[in-house]
Amino acid sequence: MRKLIRAAGLCIARVFGTRVTDFQTGRLLGKALIIPWRGKIHVIGLEEDVRAIFQSQKRLTYWKQEIVFTKHPPVDFPKEKSTTDQPK
Repeated sequence: MRKLIRAAGLCIARVFGTRVTDFQTGRLLGKALIIPWRGKIHVIGLEEDVRAIFQSQKRLTYWKQEIVFTKHPPVDFPKEKSTTDQPK
C-alpha cells in the first residue's frame, strides 16, 4: 500500500512539477516539485540526486536570490579494510 501511495505521489510531482536542468551542463534532469520548508529545499520527483546552488548575480538584491541545481557528485569515500582482508 505504501509503495502505491509513493508511486502516485511521484507521478503527481512529475506531472505538475517544474523542469529542473543541470546548471553546469544544461542537461534536463526531469520534472519535480520544489518545496522550501523549514529552511530546507525539498526536491520531490527526481531520479537523480541534486544539490542547490545560489547563482551569482550582477547586482545584490535581498528580496530575490536565484537558486539553481546541479547533479550531486558521486560519493568518493575511501574504502575501509575489513578484518578479513588483513594478512595473518
